[in-house]
Amino acid sequence: MRICFLILLVFLLPTSLIAQKVRFEKYVLDNGMQVILHEDHSLPVACVNIWYRVGSKDERPARSGFAHLFEHLMFMGTKRVPGSSFDEILEAGGGWSNATTGRDRTNYFSFGPSTLLPTLLWLDADRLEALGTNMDQTKLDRQREVVRNERRENIEMLPYGMAALAVDKLMYPPDHPYHRSVIGSHEDLAAASVKDVKDFFARYYVPNNASLVVAGDFDPARIKKLIQDWFGSLPRKAEVPRLDVKPASLSEVRRASMTDRVQFAKTSMVWHSPAFFADGDAAMDLLAAMLADGKSSRLYKRLVYDDKLATNVVAYQESRLHGSLFRIEATARKGVSLAKIEEAIDQELRRFTSEGPSVDELERRKAALEHSGVTGLQSLTSKANRLNLYNFYLGTPDGFNTDLERYRKATGSSVRKWAEIVLDLQARLILRVLPKQETTAKTRDERPTPEAGKSFTPPNPAIFKLSNGITVHHWARRELPLVELSMQLRGGAVTDGKLKSGRASLMASMLEEGAGPLGALEYAAALERLGASVSAQSGYESIEIDLSVLKSKFDRALPLYADAVRRPRFEEKEWNRVKRLHIQALKQAEDRASSVGRLVGSRVFFGDEHPYGRPVSGTAKSCADLQLSDIRACYERIFFPHNATIFIAGDLSAEDARASLELAFSEWTVSKSSNRAEIPAQPAPRKPKRVVFVHKEGAVQTVVRIYMPGPNYASPERINYNALNTILGGSFTSRLNQNLREKHGYTYSAGSAFVMTPRSGYFIAVASVQAKHTGASIKEFFQELTAISKGNISKLEARKARATNRQGLISALQGLSGILDQATRFAINDLPFAQLGKDMAALESVSNDALNTLAESAFPLDEALLVLVGDRKVILEQLSDLGLPKAVELTVRGDPKARKR
Repeated sequence: MRICFLILLVFLLPTSLIAQKVRFEKYVLDNGMQVILHEDHSLPVACVNIWYRVGSKDERPARSGFAHLFEHLMFMGTKRVPGSSFDEILEAGGGWSNATTGRDRTNYFSFGPSTLLPTLLWLDADRLEALGTNMDQTKLDRQREVVRNERRENIEMLPYGMAALAVDKLMYPPDHPYHRSVIGSHEDLAAASVKDVKDFFARYYVPNNASLVVAGDFDPARIKKLIQDWFGSLPRKAEVPRLDVKPASLSEVRRASMTDRVQFAKTSMVWHSPAFFADGDAAMDLLAAMLADGKSSRLYKRLVYDDKLATNVVAYQESRLHGSLFRIEATARKGVSLAKIEEAIDQELRRFTSEGPSVDELERRKAALEHSGVTGLQSLTSKANRLNLYNFYLGTPDGFNTDLERYRKATGSSVRKWAEIVLDLQARLILRVLPKQETTAKTRDERPTPEAGKSFTPPNPAIFKLSNGITVHHWARRELPLVELSMQLRGGAVTDGKLKSGRASLMASMLEEGAGPLGALEYAAALERLGASVSAQSGYESIEIDLSVLKSKFDRALPLYADAVRRPRFEEKEWNRVKRLHIQALKQAEDRASSVGRLVGSRVFFGDEHPYGRPVSGTAKSCADLQLSDIRACYERIFFPHNATIFIAGDLSAEDARASLELAFSEWTVSKSSNRAEIPAQPAPRKPKRVVFVHKEGAVQTVVRIYMPGPNYASPERINYNALNTILGGSFTSRLNQNLREKHGYTYSAGSAFVMTPRSGYFIAVASVQAKHTGASIKEFFQELTAISKGNISKLEARKARATNRQGLISALQGLSGILDQATRFAINDLPFAQLGKDMAALESVSNDALNTLAESAFPLDEALLVLVGDRKVILEQLSDLGLPKAVELTVRGDPKARKR
């Protein structure tokens, strides 16, 4: 090892807070690989995060998408780890892995129990050494199709997706490295050869082009030795050539337009802006927040709140190594011209560059950034990735304070100056999307032996009652100066009734629209000053209202939160806006094939009379009929102390939590428990096999969703059902994903789940498949379901399910929100948090024999509902020889399709 030094990284916070310390050690191996170690013993977990300094900017002409394609190929196996063994080994030990590719870098990350850490390191060292020499045409062809399916699913089938892809081509000249998209074109992907792959590996996947972060619960002396043995013995290779990139610029307004199968027109404005961490980059982040983050932001208030021109508006700084892009995007209301929206945006930009932000406006955004910075440290994988990010862009992992300070030092005049420099109205891209008019080494040769899992006991809460009867569950977590709180009230969408579907969802939305003495804008501004967030949402069974805030500001944020619970304003003008935007969002969802599949599938499977047959958010028709009096009545029926439970976690004692909550809620003493009607448990209706489809003309993919009756949450076999699903479709190496994605290349991903609720349950299997393979994909789905029903689960698969699900339960406890999510899920099913420990214990006895017995009855194929969303001609042609019932065509809302005369 050539360099070794220890750094104590301090993430500075205001003097009222205890400084956060992220300890790490960085050193460099003789072969040039950078190593960063971070110990965190709060949970028995660990992760590995490797950044390679290669992204789409490094691709050769006519090879766009190659860096991303190579990311997929890195999981395709070596001599020591053949085929799909990489993920199988991980999941068998309770771990998982993934990777991302950007314009500047590619990163690979894996996570699992700390006992699996040697295996995580060994796997990464093995593929760094040997993957290039083990590449062949079969592997390339398979992953090429997976990537092309990813492009279809995440870009071509996504509303406005092709417009997002067009921006880089319009903003950069052809010889600029950012001109190419990360995902690449179908033509370039098809042209890639095995030689291209091997050359790419040899050039960029070398130790001296990599930065390795190991984070979590480990012994550093032991891990250093393994890193030296497995990575340090790899030879240094030729230095990677670095690009000499000239800054890109626009000297005029560049206009472009395109059509898409969407209902609402959209405009995007794009400017060149300062590079990542360069002077001005932080100012543009702050500017984006002041323009479009929250109701009080300038563009939201002007376009959505006041003038009612748009359904939504966003602004963001897309930071990059060789120059960034600043974007403003607004989606128009129906009947509103984009020219009018663009004129309003320009007026607000001129006003900002002329006046600059107010002191209060700027401080609110700084508070929000500080809160999000601390919150991000709750996730081990996020911390590891941020260490690598700072190391990449700043040359040192010691970037937390540098990052925060650039925002804290920003002034109103500096932000105004950069807005004036960047937001030149005469030098930008204006891209419009219009609705399309529809037509009819030796040390690495031996894999480490898996170690015995560490014992782990979930942290049970302290439980107490407030004087008004509210039960409180409290977890003291001192790692970070954060507090998060969630109040759960029984009675969500199941109480809406058929004619008022969406009522509970809209009522929850209205809780954020002003409370107590503050109107909607004043309430949002008050929270922003504290860097706090309050959010409310309805599920089928409950309403949940959440608060997240730094500890130092908890006692100032809690009264605002309590006002949202106790004294929502429910003002007519806010109701009209919220209702309008909600309905428009429901209509926009009709443009997304995946959303249509979910809505139609639930409606057909459960039926209109079942509460689960109606979406929580309601339909455009049901919401249009709702009045503000309905919202108030819904609130009165649900919101009373004896119907509420509080879950709170963070950096405060149970005594402090009790005192603060008493102060906030002691006067809330209304008791209306007799008003809440109990909804009896209802299983899903059982009907013979059915096939329905929704036509989406010209769709390059078909959404496939298969529903079957399943167990509710109270099932004594719940743990076994979840393990069974892990094998079938609940993990990357599951049978469905390996078949449809890895073996056949029909889809980017395929999966399944047993959805269990207090009242009902069902099984669902899902994929978006290449249109021309619709029939073949459906056939494979049913073959896999038939095969597992015959009881062919192996001991190895059962072991993988045990490890994967156990680790999933542990990993879900990362961060305060993870604890609260688990607690509220158990609570709505009338189970204590201690059930988590019982579930972990029950996993230990899951066997392949038990799963095979369960599988025989778990998938009632003769009662399956097959839902398809895609091109009618393609679907009907490919269903003809599958032996399925006659397909019935429905509209995007699940109504019978009217026949043409």
